[in-house]
Amino acid sequence: MEMKISHTTLGVMEPSCSLTQEQGVELDYVLPDYYPDVCTMVRCLLTPSVVNESVSADGSRLTYELRADVRILYCSEESRILQCVTQTLHFTRTAELSGGCAGLTAELVPTVDYVTCRAVSRRRLDVRGAVTVAIRTAASRPIEVISDIAEKSMQQKKCDIAHPACTLRTVRNILLAEETALGSTAPPMLHVVRCSASPVETTHQIVSGKLHVQGGLQVQLLYACEKDGEAALEPFAFRIPYSQLVELEGLEEQDACHVHVTAASCDIKPVADTGGAVRSIRCEAELRLHCTAVRMTQQTLVCDAFSTAHPCTCTTVPLKTAGAPVPFTDSLVCTAQLTASEGAPAGVYDAWCEVRGMSARPDEETGMLHISGMLWCGALIRSAEGMPQLLEKEEPVEHSIPMMQCSAQDSVALYAVPGSCTYTLTEQGEIALKGEVLLEGTVTPCLLCEAVTAVEVQEEAALPARHALKLCYAMEQETVWEIAKRCRTSVAAIMEENDLTEETLPEGGMLLIPIVP
Repeated sequence: MEMKISHTTLGVMEPSCSLTQEQGVELDYVLPDYYPDVCTMVRCLLTPSVVNESVSADGSRLTYELRADVRILYCSEESRILQCVTQTLHFTRTAELSGGCAGLTAELVPTVDYVTCRAVSRRRLDVRGAVTVAIRTAASRPIEVISDIAEKSMQQKKCDIAHPACTLRTVRNILLAEETALGSTAPPMLHVVRCSASPVETTHQIVSGKLHVQGGLQVQLLYACEKDGEAALEPFAFRIPYSQLVELEGLEEQDACHVHVTAASCDIKPVADTGGAVRSIRCEAELRLHCTAVRMTQQTLVCDAFSTAHPCTCTTVPLKTAGAPVPFTDSLVCTAQLTASEGAPAGVYDAWCEVRGMSARPDEETGMLHISGMLWCGALIRSAEGMPQLLEKEEPVEHSIPMMQCSAQDSVALYAVPGSCTYTLTEQGEIALKGEVLLEGTVTPCLLCEAVTAVEVQEEAALPARHALKLCYAMEQETVWEIAKRCRTSVAAIMEENDLTEETLPEGGMLLIPIVP
């Protein structure tokens, strides 16, 4: 029997590989001569970021560079000005990936585990800490399946499935640089105490076959200064806009695009005027634009088949394909009560939050996306004695986002960054802090089905002679396909003979089964 079989190639989702790597952060630092001696340690701040990453051609190895910005805050005996020692450490790490395959992509999220600092002497500082990098990979493996069998005696059960015909990915690093004035009423800067940078208001559109990405980098500073002859800390914020055309080879207008932006670095350099006072700063930052474009297509597959004339065997495989990524954005608010151990604070200089280990889990029963993690809350205060002091606390975070038709197999990419942070100094001397977390990401549906990859017909063996018509008792909710396959006839013949309008029987009963050649 010469059968004309049509094939098509689909991308099958490989199981995601999730692993973590811990990177120790150690620094033995001797103060330069221009720093005053250490009298009181205030806090050590650690900010990690992934600068770049690459996956080997066979998908078995991931190499990435981790940057860790260390800020050591302390006070000297001679002054109440908060001193800040800044050091940047770089680490190159390699991760072995199980079940590697070509075209694998990786997502890396670094989180601070802990950081401590102690003064070994008045001129020597010892920093110990750790950063955990969560690594999550994804891949698609091509597989050839049957889309049609052109043979009269072959009965086919087909299904339509939407799947990515093309997925384009790239990561573009861009540099930003801008000089800005502190303002005519702001006191001159002595040095930066804290710096954070967050991409905001990211938008994108396809322009002439390229992806146009634009947005801004929101920079928050806290710097040491003198006000009315006394030591003080002054906040300062500004935004740097950016616009970038990103090349994605083969990009088309109908492609669904998603862009996620991270800040790889943000360095602040003081700019002194002719009199030596720092009233301007120069910001040099590096952003990473993670761009993805997905082109969906509809494909008809043969899920099952049999011959009405000869015994045959079908080889099937379970398929796990990705649907169109569904973007989501949301925010949550977390509150914390911070209490000073040595009486009520005289004032609050600054308050901020940091996200620690956020994860998302789709719940098929409730149709919700459950998000959980920790939020670190901190406030830099002025004690009753006029000394700077850092209060901190970690709060658990639980949040749910309604999603349509989500399942436990769906793939979730979650990006959580801190937003605004406000505080109130209560009459009891406590700091009531309210921090916002901005959530964005995508949920990629997982579509499961069976597909036929090969059909073997025993042409030399014919089926036994059969009656032209017979009776069959069908069970409730049994499908016409199951009956047709059992009786070696066609679905269309059974439905026409019994005036059926649905392929799943709402109730049991007797059916007339016509036999087709």
